[in-house]
Amino acid sequence: MPRLSPTALAALSFIAAASLAHAQGPRGGQDANGDGVVSAQEFEDAAKARFQRLDANHDGVIDAQELAAIQQRMEARRAEHPEAGKGGGGSAALSAMDADHDGKITEAEALAAAKARFAALDTDKNGELSQAELPARRGPPN
Repeated sequence: MPRLSPTALAALSFIAAASLAHAQGPRGGQDANGDGVVSAQEFEDAAKARFQRLDANHDGVIDAQELAAIQQRMEARRAEHPEAGKGGGGSAALSAMDADHDGKITEAEALAAAKARFAALDTDKNGELSQAELPARRGPPN
């Protein structure tokens, strides 16, 4: 099994944190019913949809090949939108998502990380993310 390069790991970390685990305002299908809050189910459904988009070969894991493609898209997006900044989650975000530390992210791992992120954001523990609980939006829309 090939090991991931540090660059690929950094790309996965950023993508995983930004695309699968962050709620950056109701966008990308997170607020599916348009009521201005994101429910736990909406958050999970959006994370699942993002994972399925990133899993290009639909084998249930985001692997080294898919990471390389993700990295290329990110670099192109950063070149088009340099004002968006870099952001990112670092190795801690990857470690949190890659529960078995095999260098790949499964859908189950991604969803577990999304559920944990939702729980952390839901400060009043009512099962919904209000506008006040959602992090400020960064970068261009997905």
